[in-house]
Amino acid sequence: MALSQGRRALEPESTAGSSDEDALKPTSITRRRFVKVLAGAGVIGGVLGLGALSGLRIVYRPPEPPPPWEIVPGVVDYSLWDSNHAKGQFPANQLDGPTPNVLRVAQWYDYWPGSFKTDFTNYMAQTYGLNVSVEQDTFTSNEELFEWITLGGKKYDVIFPTNHIVDNIKKSGLIYNLNTDWLPNFANLWSDFIRVPLYADSPDNLDQRLDPTGPGPNPPTKIHFVSIPYFWGTTGIAWRKDQIPKDEVEAIGLDFFTMDSYSPQAAGYPTTVTLNGKMRMLEDQRDVFTFGFKKAGWTAQQAQGMAPSPYVGPYTDTTGKVWPGTQWTSNETKAGRVSAMGDWLFQCKPHLFDFNSTGDTPSLIAGIAVLNQAWSGDIAYAQRPDQSNPEPADYIIPYQGSRWWQDTCVIPSKCRNLWLAHEFINFIHSVSSDWPENQLLTKWNLYPTPNKACFDLLTPFANGYDMRADSRLYPNLLAPDDWNRCDLPRDVGADVLVKEYNPLWFNLTSV
Repeated sequence: MALSQGRRALEPESTAGSSDEDALKPTSITRRRFVKVLAGAGVIGGVLGLGALSGLRIVYRPPEPPPPWEIVPGVVDYSLWDSNHAKGQFPANQLDGPTPNVLRVAQWYDYWPGSFKTDFTNYMAQTYGLNVSVEQDTFTSNEELFEWITLGGKKYDVIFPTNHIVDNIKKSGLIYNLNTDWLPNFANLWSDFIRVPLYADSPDNLDQRLDPTGPGPNPPTKIHFVSIPYFWGTTGIAWRKDQIPKDEVEAIGLDFFTMDSYSPQAAGYPTTVTLNGKMRMLEDQRDVFTFGFKKAGWTAQQAQGMAPSPYVGPYTDTTGKVWPGTQWTSNETKAGRVSAMGDWLFQCKPHLFDFNSTGDTPSLIAGIAVLNQAWSGDIAYAQRPDQSNPEPADYIIPYQGSRWWQDTCVIPSKCRNLWLAHEFINFIHSVSSDWPENQLLTKWNLYPTPNKACFDLLTPFANGYDMRADSRLYPNLLAPDDWNRCDLPRDVGADVLVKEYNPLWFNLTSV
C-alpha cells in the first residue's frame, strides 16, 4: 500500500534526499471527473468490475492490432515472442517497443528510494551492456491507478496494484501473464504468498490464472502467474500512544470511530481526549469496508446471542481456546450484510476528519490526529523504530478483525518492453551480495517482505531494532492470534461492485 505522502518531512537528514524526487504524477482525467463520468453512465465510483465497464464502453480493448505474440487478450505466448525477437533463441539483451531503452512504471507514492532505480540502470549496464532508464508515475490509491490505465489511457510496462485489483483487471485482459523462466528470483519468495490454484475459481487462486489456451486435464498441468508479490501488510488502527494507552486501544478497537471523545482510565494520560475531527480512515474502499464488515459482523453475532468470534473460520488460539469461526469476511456480498456495514460506517463519518491515504500517519506524528485507520508498514515508517528517538505512535489489529493484503508486480497489456519489464521485477527480488535490492527496499520502507531469502538475510538496525522481531510487521510469524483475525480481500464480482459497493462508497466519501 502507499507509504504516507508526508514521509519526507519525517525522514532523518541522512536519508531525506533518497526518495522518489524524480517521480512524476501524470496529468490525466481527474478523480472528480472520473466519478462524474461513471455516475453519468449509471456506475458510481471506486474500482469497478471491468466486465461491466466494458459493456458500457468505458473500458475496452483498443482497436489497434495486438502484437503477434498475444494469442488472446492478456495472454502472451513467450515462445512466439522468442521467435519474433530472437529467431528461436533465448532473447537476452532484447529490448522492444517504441522507446526500447525506457521502462515506464506506475508505483505507490514513496515505495522505494530513488537509488533503487539508479541501481537497476547500473545493473543493466554492467550485466547486459544496455543503457536504460526508468520513468515513474506515482499514485496514491488503487482507484487512481485503475483510472490511469483505463479512462486515462496511460501506458506502463510495470504497475503495482493490490492483490484484489489484479483479479479484476485480469478478467478484461489488461495485464499479461508472466514468464517465470525470466524470473529466477521467483524462487526467493515465501511459499505462503504464492498460492497455486487447482481450479480456475479456487478460493486459493490469489493472483494466478490457468493457461487459457486449451482445456487440459482437471486439475490442469500448467498455470500462468499474472503477478508476484512486491510487499505485504495488514490494515489496522494507528494512534498516539501518549494520548491513549495500548491496552485500552486493544480493548475498544473499532468502537473508537463512533466516539466524540475518550477518557483514558490509566494514570498519566489526558483526562479527556477529543476524537471528533481527529480521526481518519483510508481512501481505500476495501480497507474501509473491511472495518465496517468486521464491526457489523461482531454486532450481528451479539444480536444472535452468540459469544462473538473474531475469526472467520474455526480456530484454536494460542491459549488453547477454541473459536467457532463466525466473523464476517472482508468480501461479503449479501445485501443485508453490505447494508449493515454501510450503516456502521455512516455512524463513523461525522466523527472523521476525512478519508485519506497520504495524511494518515503524518497527521498522527504532527499531533493533528489522535487515532486513524492505517497500513502496518506506514505506521512503522512514521514511528521510526530504527531511530534513536521513535515517534509516539503505535499500531494494532483491532480485536474485531481486519484484513491482510499484497501489493503486487504486474505487467500491463500495453507493455511493449516485456523482457525489460521482467528484468525489473526480477531485480526487485534480488538478494545477491552484488545487488541486495530486496534487503535495501525492505529496510528502507519498513514493510514486511514476501521474500524469504531476504528475510533470512536481514540484520538489525544500528539502534538494535530488528524488523524480523516486530509482531506488527510479521504477525503471521509472531502474533498468530492477530494474524488469524485477518482475511484476504478478493474480487467480489462486477455485479456486487456496481450495484452494492460503489454507490455506497460514493455516498460515504462525498461531502
